[in-house]
Amino acid sequence: MRKLFGILLSLVLLSSLVAAQPYVTVFEGRITTGQTLAVGNYTITVVQAADGSHYLMLRNGSRILELKPFAFGTEIERDGLKILLGSYTPQGGFVVVSVKPDFITSLKPEVGAKASFNGNVVEVTAVGNKTVDVSVNGVARTLEVNGSAVVDLIALEYDGKEIKVYAASPVSETLSLNYVVFYPYGKIRVSGPVDIPITITSSSNSEMSLNLTVISMPKGWKASFLYGGVEVEEITLPPMGSVTVTLHVEATGSGTVKFSVGSLPGSIEIEARGVEVSIPYLALDVEAGQVLTIPVTFTGSGTVDFEPKDIPAGWNMYLTTGEYRLRSFTVSGTLAASLVIEVPRNATLGNHRLSFTVNGREYGLVINIYKTYLGEPAKLTVILTDESGNPVKGWVSVGGRNVTTSPTGAAALELPSGKYKLVAGAPGAVPKEETIELGDGEEKNIQITLSRAPYYFEAELQNDALTVQAGGSASTEVRITNLGSNEDEYRITLEGLEPGWSYVISQDPSGATPVGTIKVGPGESTSAYLVVIAPFNVVSGGINARVIIEGKRTKVEKTLTVRVENPASLTLNADYPSLTVKAGGSTATNIWVDAAGTVTNVKFSVQAPAGWDVEVVPDTIPRLGVMERGNVQVYPGPTTVELRIKVPKSAPAGTYTITVTAAGDQAKAETVITVRVTQSSSSAYLGILLLVAVFGIVIWLMRRVGRR
Repeated sequence: MRKLFGILLSLVLLSSLVAAQPYVTVFEGRITTGQTLAVGNYTITVVQAADGSHYLMLRNGSRILELKPFAFGTEIERDGLKILLGSYTPQGGFVVVSVKPDFITSLKPEVGAKASFNGNVVEVTAVGNKTVDVSVNGVARTLEVNGSAVVDLIALEYDGKEIKVYAASPVSETLSLNYVVFYPYGKIRVSGPVDIPITITSSSNSEMSLNLTVISMPKGWKASFLYGGVEVEEITLPPMGSVTVTLHVEATGSGTVKFSVGSLPGSIEIEARGVEVSIPYLALDVEAGQVLTIPVTFTGSGTVDFEPKDIPAGWNMYLTTGEYRLRSFTVSGTLAASLVIEVPRNATLGNHRLSFTVNGREYGLVINIYKTYLGEPAKLTVILTDESGNPVKGWVSVGGRNVTTSPTGAAALELPSGKYKLVAGAPGAVPKEETIELGDGEEKNIQITLSRAPYYFEAELQNDALTVQAGGSASTEVRITNLGSNEDEYRITLEGLEPGWSYVISQDPSGATPVGTIKVGPGESTSAYLVVIAPFNVVSGGINARVIIEGKRTKVEKTLTVRVENPASLTLNADYPSLTVKAGGSTATNIWVDAAGTVTNVKFSVQAPAGWDVEVVPDTIPRLGVMERGNVQVYPGPTTVELRIKVPKSAPAGTYTITVTAAGDQAKAETVITVRVTQSSSSAYLGILLLVAVFGIVIWLMRRVGRR
């Protein structure tokens, strides 16, 4: 059965080698734990793991090339060496070892062609159209074109033109040790210290001691054998037992650690992984203007140097732990960080690759912009508050635009993207300046806290118009609010009054308690009264005056309109409103002039028939009505003027009227005088004679005209 299985395995191997350099079987049989086959520079050993399972180990010197569990049909092929595994029984594991033989020589397909080497003889015995017969050490084989044949350790290959001869060396030696060494790794990648388990199994019936030696390792590395956490240099194996020790290696780079367990050499190739970087995303779809926070995990041990690379213009990328931005740091185990990518609002549509390096190795991801705000105006909202957080109504100046805030302290503007100088202020506050940057289509809210100015106040008049009568007074409340941060002292003055007027600043509306200045604390308000006093002879009308409230560094002006009401009136009463006078004569009458209230600068004028001589004597009265003597008002009563009339001789008889007008600063009046003019007796006779003469001339003319 064993022979049949071996033949079967050989046929399987050879069937896969058609049209290729043939393999030659150099060993076929079972090997047991502790037994080693040497094939050239390779050794084949059966080792037993701690759980009792068996493995086939292929080494090249101290380097482990393959470690395979014994499983029927498992095939190992490395560097011209092929091993086929069979089953493992208590008698050992069955293996077939084949190698690619070395080229010896070539023979022409001619009868008698011969090659002799190392005691072997290969000779061509017959040549056909498509075949040749060859004798290998007396064993005949027929080769077809592109065919091959194997006899013991010699392989032949025929391509129709020549016969190639190959030969392999037999297994050089079979070693049998009373212990085996098993470790599952030949090459490992590490980041930081690593512990490698090595199981040593004894096949001896007695105890044995073995030296544990680290033969070589790169400079700067540390390596030692540990057992139970204690560093050891020798281990004792119990009879037919096993012990697992640990090879502890602290690597600072890549290299190979060579060691020996007893007389068996071993080696492990270590590749320093350093610090590995893990990013969960390769590509992202984002909207322009977003800030991406991408988790990045650093695993391993060592120093990390982070460097952004190929960042598009306007973009920003940095690594952070949340508290600091990282450029160079150390990792021992695992470190979680965040890769922050700030995408500008004017990013163009499409894919953008962002890269960075970690210890010189490049990493990257693709950001696909599916929505952009390129060219869209930014929307800026500025909110003004005081130091207590309350909204302040003020103004905002930015980008050449001045905007008054709403009562809630907010101002909204639309501006092109760019950098701007923003100035904000409010009544009673110190203006504040900031530099802002707006992106395309960005919606930005800015809160600006304004501090109170040292000196600033607001003043309001309760009434901005007053009505006053001649000789009377009127008042308005002046309310002052100190919006500054310091106490201030205020003075109130009134400008624009006409001569004769006066005013007083008082604590009461009547003006009984005058004050000079008013002190107001920060944030407080107080009131005073402006009392305006009109003279007795004031003319009705209006005066535009200015109320000036002045503090230490600020001044406020308010317009005050003063309306004057003077109820004065004039009356004219003649002693004789009807007069009779002969033509060429004269007459006169007294006119009584009276005033209600006070009327000043009364002037008289008359309207009379043409040619008449009419005058008022006197023609001007300086003052009529109530007069002030000290604090007493006196009414002296009416006064008289004389109206003098002189009628011309030529005035025909009849009734005539004369209008007399008195006009003062405050009032006006007029009266009408009727004058009847009569003629003398001589004048009457003369008139009759004239009439008779006229009639006579008319009659004469009629007669004369009638005759013709």
